[in-house]
Amino acid sequence: MTGTSEPTEKKPGGIRPAVRRAAKIAPIALAAAAVVVGVVLVAVFGVRAYGVYADQYPAQETRDAATQAAEQAVLNITTIDPADLDTFRERAEASLTGKAKTEVLGGKDGSVLDMLGTAGPNTAKLSSRLLRSAPSEVDAGEDKAKVLVYVVTTLERPGQAGIDETRGFDVSMTKDGDAWKAENILGLEGIAYADAGAAPAPAPAPEGGN
Repeated sequence: MTGTSEPTEKKPGGIRPAVRRAAKIAPIALAAAAVVVGVVLVAVFGVRAYGVYADQYPAQETRDAATQAAEQAVLNITTIDPADLDTFRERAEASLTGKAKTEVLGGKDGSVLDMLGTAGPNTAKLSSRLLRSAPSEVDAGEDKAKVLVYVVTTLERPGQAGIDETRGFDVSMTKDGDAWKAENILGLEGIAYADAGAAPAPAPAPEGGN
């Protein structure tokens, strides 16, 4: 019997499964690409961050540590109670080394401490407060620095008003073990430690060439 054949249902051609597979693979490929890009960015910025840390951080750390230690050293040598020289000695020993330590604490040519002892406990007291400071040279590789420190000193005599003066110091700093210490202190202006009316001559602030 002859007749019109019934239309048969078309099955999905070969191209459609391929499209479906591509659709499934595409997100995975994009995710992988994103991971690669992320790794590259991390590497690039990581290298830059390491460069900043390696190059800039040591200099910044040196600058900050040396400046703070220089400030403390100057405050220590400009804060003097002639009736309590042991405390002055302890503070000086904690913040000075080299030439500065010899000039303040003792040497063959005498020292500030010797002059203070000679002047006696009734000599005027000296106190100070930090005015400003700034590093002028920093060498992180050699653990060296120079710092300008300015303080306001107050000379106090019994029964008299204190006399304030601004004093400047050029402080050479070095790393001594784990601590920063002043190895040379150049007083931009001398400081009279002894009472002007006392017999012994006034002792200047520690100073010397670089």
